[in-house]
Amino acid sequence: MADEEDPPLDVPEESGEEAFRLGQREELMKLQTQFMSSGRLPEKPYLESLPTRYGAEVVVFEWLDFLVEKAGFANTDAALDYYESVDWLSPEAHEDLRSYMHGFSEVDRFDGEEPDDLDTNDHVLSLVYVARLASLA
Repeated sequence: MADEEDPPLDVPEESGEEAFRLGQREELMKLQTQFMSSGRLPEKPYLESLPTRYGAEVVVFEWLDFLVEKAGFANTDAALDYYESVDWLSPEAHEDLRSYMHGFSEVDRFDGEEPDDLDTNDHVLSLVYVARLASLA
C-alpha cells in the first residue's frame, strides 16, 4: 500500500498520447494483415463510399470530431481534399464526409486562438480511420 506522503509518479504528459498513437499504428497493421489474409489487398481509393453498417457513423463522427477539434473547419476541409488527392477517399466519400463535417460546430472551440495544423501523426490516425471504415464496407 502506498504511503500518503509518496510523491506522485512522474509520468510524462505525452506518454499517454504516444501510447494512443502506437495503438493506432498497431491497429492499422492489423487491418492491413486482415486484408492480406483475405487474399485481397486494398485498392485505391481505399474508401469508395461510407459504409452503412451499424457503428460506421460513430466512427465517422469520432474521426471528424478529432479533426475539427484539433484543426478547425478550414484545415479539416483541406485534409479531406488532400486525402482525396492521394486516393485515400473517392470523390463520393469525400463529399459525404464534408456533409457530415458541416454538422459540427466550431464556435468557441478555440477561444480566439488559431487551431493547430495537422501533423504526420494526425494523418496516420486519419489513415487508421479510413482503414476502419473500409473494413466495415
